[in-house]
Amino acid sequence: MSKLEKLIAERTELENQANDLSKAESDKIFNVEIDDVKMIKTIRDHLNLGYTWSTKNAAIIVTLNDKLKTEKVRILADLKENPEYVPTLELKGYELNALYQALLNVTGTGVENARKFVRMLTLVGQSVTEAMQELGESNKAITDLHVKLKDLDTEIDALQNTEEVEPTLETAGDETGN
Repeated sequence: MSKLEKLIAERTELENQANDLSKAESDKIFNVEIDDVKMIKTIRDHLNLGYTWSTKNAAIIVTLNDKLKTEKVRILADLKENPEYVPTLELKGYELNALYQALLNVTGTGVENARKFVRMLTLVGQSVTEAMQELGESNKAITDLHVKLKDLDTEIDALQNTEEVEPTLETAGDETGN
């Protein structure tokens, strides 16, 4: 097997690893512990009243809001079955990122609203941050694979270019140009 063939096989293997890891990460659930199921209403209220959306993030905020609604129903059912259950939001990576970004970009008015927000952030912030760190580590592993793929692509291109160039001998002609 030539060096080029080995590199192409290695690239295929890395690409498969990156795809498998990306798929696994897209399906991965991140847990965010909340103090009380009432915290979901507080989060939704702050998103509804204090989050300034734009066209680029409107859909994700709506999706996050809908997810929080369904999570509340799920958590209430879990609490009914097991009163010792620690209320925990189960979010996919994009939902977790949306929550994180939304919590960083909330605005509001009034001392009582600020007090509610600070309490919510205190109770939820650490859990969100820990989940985001886990998400970041997962994304770093995928990024590292893509960097290796890029390096292999560069090496493969260089080898392919050297194989395509066939050396030719130039002969010196006589004075008449022959």
